[in-house]
Amino acid sequence: MIPVEKIASGTLGNLLYYVAVIGVLLVAATLIRLKVPFLRKAFIPASLLAGLIGLILGPHVLKVIPADMMSSIGALPGHMITVVFACMLLGVRSEKGAAKAYMHDTIAGIGWKYCCSFMQVGVGCLLTALLFTPAFGVNGLFGSLFEIGFAGGHGTAGGMSTVFAETYNWADGSDLGKTTATIGLVFGIFGGMAIINIAVRRKWTKVLTEPTAGNTAKEVFPEGAREASAYGTVSNDVIEPFGFHLGVIGIAILIGRLIVWGFGRIFHYTGLPLFPFAMIGGWIINLIVQRTSLRDLFDRKTFMRIQGMALEVLVTGAVASISIPVVVAYWAPLLIGAIVIGLLTVFLTLWLSPRIFQDCWFEQAIIRYGAYTGVAAIGYMLLRCADPKMETSAGTIYALDSPFNSPFIGGGLITAMWPALITAMGALRFGVAACGISVAIFLVLLFALRIKNFRMQQR
Repeated sequence: MIPVEKIASGTLGNLLYYVAVIGVLLVAATLIRLKVPFLRKAFIPASLLAGLIGLILGPHVLKVIPADMMSSIGALPGHMITVVFACMLLGVRSEKGAAKAYMHDTIAGIGWKYCCSFMQVGVGCLLTALLFTPAFGVNGLFGSLFEIGFAGGHGTAGGMSTVFAETYNWADGSDLGKTTATIGLVFGIFGGMAIINIAVRRKWTKVLTEPTAGNTAKEVFPEGAREASAYGTVSNDVIEPFGFHLGVIGIAILIGRLIVWGFGRIFHYTGLPLFPFAMIGGWIINLIVQRTSLRDLFDRKTFMRIQGMALEVLVTGAVASISIPVVVAYWAPLLIGAIVIGLLTVFLTLWLSPRIFQDCWFEQAIIRYGAYTGVAAIGYMLLRCADPKMETSAGTIYALDSPFNSPFIGGGLITAMWPALITAMGALRFGVAACGISVAIFLVLLFALRIKNFRMQQR
């Protein structure tokens, strides 16, 4: 029998060191981000910078961080994404009045997201079947990576790593998913800023009248200028509020684990990732609690702070652990796929959006562009650049349609099914089917929700 002390030092102790290393990377990246003007103007998040620093210090470049440690750090995103998804619907309260007021644009926003998701995976699979596999010999699952990385982000890419490696015996999928997520993040930030500057000059923006030259928002809040980022809902004499919320997240994860276990027992399929079902666990808890007086124990901001912390660790670990040799081996299909799908996403952003959104079409378009090339945080960052004081309804409408999308596409249940569907149908057939669904949604949006006499200019 292995002594408890040896287990602690060999497993839990190592985990503590790995998290400490990520902490050092995040602190260093934050200080650099605050001091380097270019990074501020480019809106580079500290977690992405921390991951790039870790990548340079890792076994493929400077070899400061050894391969075994980096391997363990690379495993963290697959677990952090479960925390991120468990928090997604916890503490959310329904806004029925707002939903009714913005009904047209909420439905349009839902359709836009589904159209974009099916386009990203469908075009990716067609490119894989018709070009990448014949010319470069890539795995048929390669086509799923762009929706997983672009619409899903680093979290989804990390969560799908074990699915690719263990269920489909394609270890390269892990590194390639993280790479597409990183490409999407860069595409979202720099592409989004370029689109905003073009939009201002052409008067597409509703409130912004001057091109944005950089991040003018305050980044350090001195004492006296700080706002509460979370609220205590229970006395510290009972329990530390963060500890209580962590406990609720744990219950959501356990419910998700039970769902996965039950699915495996009934259908004899063990390839399901945990993270989307942890979100369902959170939804079940929230659905019950919001109907009782216990809802006062939930603080949405606290769940968001925990979710944000997990996301910072997730992005840092995901980027730092990218295998450079694997990326180099796949550079051509990665580049071609990213350019084609990125341009199609821009097309949906600038051509479809003004034709289906009644109010503040550009602001609604840019938040979705940021979210479906990077992550929701990038979408909100771009929205704040286009609408600094949040005067438009774009943020509210995006939040209203998210519950109909996030649990399913862009990292949800349907996204988790892409590998199984591609394996069952083949990349070509699945690509045709997914593109067909995307085109069908596109046409429905145009015929059912089209704005008559739409104008690109809003001011």
